[in-house]
Amino acid sequence: MLWTVFVALLVAFLLNRHRFGAHVYLIGDNIESARLMGINVRQRKMLLFVLMGLGAAFAGLLASLEVTYFWPTLGDGYLLTTIASVFLGGTSVFGGTGTVLGTFVACFIIGAINAGIVAIGLTGFWTQLIYGLIVVISVTLQTVLSRRLT
Repeated sequence: MLWTVFVALLVAFLLNRHRFGAHVYLIGDNIESARLMGINVRQRKMLLFVLMGLGAAFAGLLASLEVTYFWPTLGDGYLLTTIASVFLGGTSVFGGTGTVLGTFVACFIIGAINAGIVAIGLTGFWTQLIYGLIVVISVTLQTVLSRRLT
């Protein structure tokens, strides 16, 4: 939990208080506009992929330390919950919007939903179905709201 809070604060600082974060949001919103403003898009994207790789390696290290062994399929069950948390947190599928705080809060909501599903005794199929519905509903709402705002 403490690692999550520390990483969330670090990423929030990087995205909201640093020039690199502004560049990332601009590239996610419109690549051509970012290129015309003089941002080196290839360099920023490469640096972003490096940071994502480091984050994935750190998450993999923590996951393997939690269960004290490594298996190549260790993180297979986490993808849908991660995507559901990101979209529920307000990050757009189309890029350019989203906050670390929204995703952080959505992770707690997804955790509470998971605990509720386990508490009422549903199987893993229903968990995956509910997460899939969360993704579909979040993307649909983002699409409808973005059309109404433009």
